[in-house]
Amino acid sequence: MKKGKKVMTTVALIVLAGLGYFKGMGIYSSSKVMDIGVKEGKLKVCLEKPNCVSTTNTNEKHKISIITTSFTLEEIIEKLIKNDLELVKSDGNYAHFTHTSTLMSYVDDIEIMLNDNELSIRSASRVGYSDMGKNRERVELIRDLLK
Repeated sequence: MKKGKKVMTTVALIVLAGLGYFKGMGIYSSSKVMDIGVKEGKLKVCLEKPNCVSTTNTNEKHKISIITTSFTLEEIIEKLIKNDLELVKSDGNYAHFTHTSTLMSYVDDIEIMLNDNELSIRSASRVGYSDMGKNRERVELIRDLLK
């Protein structure tokens, strides 16, 4: 086999192994149980990884502003389902959704809690370290939907 073919074959195998690894992480994320929900009347804070944003956090890396809305929780749920979020649970003023990425099947958890006209929200990746800003972007899209 020529040297060029060996190099190309090696590169192809490395790329396929990398894709397999990341796809495997997506499959793992779909089965991972997250520590989520309401604690002491608030959504849980994001931990140290930068793959999460929450209205509960106070540090700049994770903090995002509360969303002011005139929609009911039922209307909000309907809008989020129409925008590719899957409803997992709805209980009182709280709802939990997931979003699965198309290519790698990574699962993110999105939680909302409506009090009067203020929507608290938390969006977090289940696996990995960085989300390349996807959770913050998602919350801002939700903010635009609820104007």
